[in-house]
Amino acid sequence: MNLVSLIILLLNQKEIAHKRGVYFCEIADQAVVVFRESETTGRVMLPMDLVLEWIQAYEFSLINLDQTAREMRDIVSKASRWASFQHGFETHLHSIVEAWAKNKFVTQNES
Repeated sequence: MNLVSLIILLLNQKEIAHKRGVYFCEIADQAVVVFRESETTGRVMLPMDLVLEWIQAYEFSLINLDQTAREMRDIVSKASRWASFQHGFETHLHSIVEAWAKNKFVTQNES
């Protein structure tokens, strides 16, 4: 199973914890990840390629779970092919990285 398939398995139709509650991922597919609106934001749509950049930054130890969402954003956005505003959803992206870190071995074993 490839990385995108594992991310889809991890996120699609699932709640993802963050510091102030949970985000609900309505859609995760080959192209995008879409989160339902929350108390603090409207709906959020992230390109899957952007999500991959954050996951790969974690996997290559460029970012780690001891960092804040903003610290992660500052590192990942420097080498990104995406516009800086896309990284502005850093709490969503941080939550995805945390979910990946906590669940990656489970999702890999489900494949």
